[in-house]
Amino acid sequence: MVIGIDISSIPYGTGVSNYTVNLVRHLLKIDKTNTYKLFFTSFRQPLPDEVKLWQKLPQVQLYRYYFPPTFFEILWNRLHIFPLEFFIGKCDVFHTWDWTQPPAINAKTVTTVHDFVPFLFPETQHQRIISVFKRKFFWAAQVNDHFICVSQNTRQDLLHLFPQLNPQKVTIIPEAAEDKYINFYHLNPSEKKSKITKVKQLYDLKNYVLAIGTREPRKNLPRLIEAFIEYKKIHPQSVTELVIAGKYGWGDDVNHLKNPFIKILGYVPDREIAPLLAGAICLCYPSLYEGFGLPPLNALTLGVPLIISNTSSLREIAGNAAILIDPTKIIDIALALDKIITSPSFRLTLSRRGLKQSAKFSWDNTAKLTLSVYEKLCS
Repeated sequence: MVIGIDISSIPYGTGVSNYTVNLVRHLLKIDKTNTYKLFFTSFRQPLPDEVKLWQKLPQVQLYRYYFPPTFFEILWNRLHIFPLEFFIGKCDVFHTWDWTQPPAINAKTVTTVHDFVPFLFPETQHQRIISVFKRKFFWAAQVNDHFICVSQNTRQDLLHLFPQLNPQKVTIIPEAAEDKYINFYHLNPSEKKSKITKVKQLYDLKNYVLAIGTREPRKNLPRLIEAFIEYKKIHPQSVTELVIAGKYGWGDDVNHLKNPFIKILGYVPDREIAPLLAGAICLCYPSLYEGFGLPPLNALTLGVPLIISNTSSLREIAGNAAILIDPTKIIDIALALDKIITSPSFRLTLSRRGLKQSAKFSWDNTAKLTLSVYEKLCS
């Protein structure tokens, strides 16, 4: 087979970026038979270093264009002209995400669907993103040959929003934690402790509950802050802090909510995330909606106890390895914080369950299942 994949999202540091780079990395690891045509377009973003390494592999052909993503959004979503084969030549299957839906002459087209935030929570998105997303799925619902959904919840959303789709054309293939989290967990104890100590010193941290994610309305941070303040009222002598890591996205920010026991770190470099997470008492993730939710899975992989919403796909990730809360109820979050902070034995139980739960997810398996979708389409 000749497999085309749009890798243009990789430089942007988003969830789609993470998915794309890990999927391609592991496809190239397990598959030495098929040819991969990697499509990359950007006016300003340099070619990522790992893509440069892929380019040297005998089964990889890179097709690089110096057009902004908007160029292909107009060409393929708005006008829906010029088949993808014009840009990468013949291929049997072409895999895209949530940005464009190229027409094709003979290639089978596959779309991975991460979530439907632009449809379900439009108030949390920029209008431009909503418009692009709707145009993409207007065409995808008509011409796409197969959909991959990263969770059962996302599959349900897809079939609810587009009831005309054949359910047989939709496959659930979950994401997984990156290798760096698995590798960090397996470091020898002294090296692990050293890295955690360094990141704690860097951000002046001791005992803390961690929240990770872009600061935007869907992450539900105002309720988490209120819940933590309620916890502090019950335990005024507690020295535990709430630490929020992640850049500002959009909507009302929480940066103005001053409190001596709440630290908003802002953007944290990728290399510091694993030790920051591993050093936490727990990860609290009260998001209102997630198509998958990688931070909770990363926490499980590190053996970090988890408080998580009982909504959308998050229950699928957590299994029995977390405290499930109603993210709209501050008292639910506060009681969960109380239970997990005050009980080391309970945290140990959740940690053991989390390690067992995280073993159900692997990028090798994700790549194998994705490759089987390609093979079935081309058989």
